[in-house]
Amino acid sequence: MTNTEWILLIAFIIYICLTAVAFKYPRTREHWTKERKETVQILMSMTVFLMLFFLLWYVSASVDWPDAVLVTFWVCVFTFAGLAMVGVFAPRGIKLRFEKKKEAKAANEDDD
Repeated sequence: MTNTEWILLIAFIIYICLTAVAFKYPRTREHWTKERKETVQILMSMTVFLMLFFLLWYVSASVDWPDAVLVTFWVCVFTFAGLAMVGVFAPRGIKLRFEKKKEAKAANEDDD
């Protein structure tokens, strides 16, 4: 693709995204409930997503990938190795600490 085509494609995607937001929030600041800082964070997240999307598209278009059977074999090998390492280093499993947060929230709600 030429540079002009890239620019047109990016502009079209931005236009579609802004149109979707405009339809959802027609009166801008009156209906948009998020603060300016949160709005910038959302826009930056969308920008990073678009950059990764175009990077992956470019890589997939320019790199000759190996056969699907070979890729499947190596995915299976790495998955098995990862499961074996988890079994060796964490035989009782990985304990997440979400319960403490839930208990803390429940205690805070009881105090109110």
